[in-house]
Amino acid sequence: MGIVNYTNMVLEVDNFIFKNDVKINLAPGSEIPQAKENLGIAINSAYDDLSPKISVDGKTLIFARQYSPDNLGGAEDNEDVWFATSEDGEVWDKAQNYGVPINTKETDNLGSISGDLQTLMFCKNDGFVFKHKTETGWSEPERIYPGFKNESQYMEGNLSSDGKAIIFSVKTKDNIAYREKVDEKDLYVILRNQDGTWSKPINLGKDINTDQGELAPFLAADGRTLYFASEGWPGFGGADIFVSKRLDNTWTRWSRPQNLGRFINTTSFDAFYTVPASGKYAYMVSNAAGIGKGDIIRIKLPEQAKPEPVVLVKGKTLNAKTKKPISAAISFDDLTTNQQVGRANSEPQSGTYSIALPYGTNYGLHAGAKGFISVNENLELVTIQSYTEMEKDLYLIPIEIGESIPLNNVFFEQGKPILKKESFSELDRLAQILLDNPNIEIQLNGHTDSQGNKTALINLSIDRVGVVKKYLIDKGISAKRIAGKGFGPEKPIAPNDTEENRRKNRRVEFEITKK
Repeated sequence: MGIVNYTNMVLEVDNFIFKNDVKINLAPGSEIPQAKENLGIAINSAYDDLSPKISVDGKTLIFARQYSPDNLGGAEDNEDVWFATSEDGEVWDKAQNYGVPINTKETDNLGSISGDLQTLMFCKNDGFVFKHKTETGWSEPERIYPGFKNESQYMEGNLSSDGKAIIFSVKTKDNIAYREKVDEKDLYVILRNQDGTWSKPINLGKDINTDQGELAPFLAADGRTLYFASEGWPGFGGADIFVSKRLDNTWTRWSRPQNLGRFINTTSFDAFYTVPASGKYAYMVSNAAGIGKGDIIRIKLPEQAKPEPVVLVKGKTLNAKTKKPISAAISFDDLTTNQQVGRANSEPQSGTYSIALPYGTNYGLHAGAKGFISVNENLELVTIQSYTEMEKDLYLIPIEIGESIPLNNVFFEQGKPILKKESFSELDRLAQILLDNPNIEIQLNGHTDSQGNKTALINLSIDRVGVVKKYLIDKGISAKRIAGKGFGPEKPIAPNDTEENRRKNRRVEFEITKK
């Protein structure tokens, strides 16, 4: 039996919802009641507080405030960037104006914050501007011009958590349904190439874009779940917020967008939806009666409404000898494909970093800084299937004679001197270090656990060192620069009493013998 809601003109029939005889495709969990919580006077003001961006760890909130007398340009300043922090992601300290050089007396249209919190991305009419945190403040603007002309008055953009994609909404002649006199936008993506350049814009296609307007995109930390506002997909009125899943790496195949339901969307304009890596809360803007014209609110999400789970890895980049923080660039690779899948930077003064990694993959993590060699780390996240946080400090060893660096992501077939393909990324980086530092000479040291005949184990370690040496020679490194020795089980770094400890003892290291 159907129940007619005359206020919203919504018809419910057998768990389906129709509006004006059009079926609204609802997201799982969207019909579970979700209380909207105003973030209060610590965040919201008597003015418009809009376009929230939440950090991956849920403890930094950045947003826009319009026409406030506390903006740099005073009450005539259309938009400044404000921020607030929280110790626990629950209670917020009082919001502060970012000040110069982030804000000016003009409109400051913040598009996104990077997953590592070290970069702010601003949207301009023909591209994007990055400002990076440095030891002395903020860098000079880095401008990205991907080759489009936005015919709309405004645009919104979102930098993905892994730093490799920007999804944005613009009106160009490449829109799905371009109409000269109508201000309707499509969603596009540009992708960061391995050399740091950016691709040309890719329209997300008809799976996402309609002949009406799509705007305010947000890609969750899993890299697949896209939230956006649309006036074209069936909804409750005005623009509604929808969710869709990326189906492959083309960025043009998506699942059918699902409406987030009546506990998120209203009969008026709804947009600017953002979620931390945990998926615990969604943050958005409401024009309902509150503190100001537009207020930032949050909604506690049921499990069905959360994006796919990720692992939030936090820690510091440290000098391995002094244990003092180092400003470093961090890369994370998918060891099954030997491809870099993301990048981040540690905070210049404290060395702190945070990255969100989708589960289901074996990752290699390494930090880079001039004059240092990274101790690469291995994170096996294949079996983790729920949101998890872990601490992992990344160490960098000074390039000095006598320093020994473990190759943690070099793997061999069981009992054989045969490299697994998961080893290639780490060995490629070692080869590049040697190419970049042509005076360095090294000795490869091979080790095993104690399981088996000692003579056979020593021979196995010698053979494995020989395989690593050949790999480096094949990459262009002179054989004269690489010595090698196999120690078998003679130099354990852990007791050989458990499989985990024995795995630590099965290792290859390299020692710097000349620089």
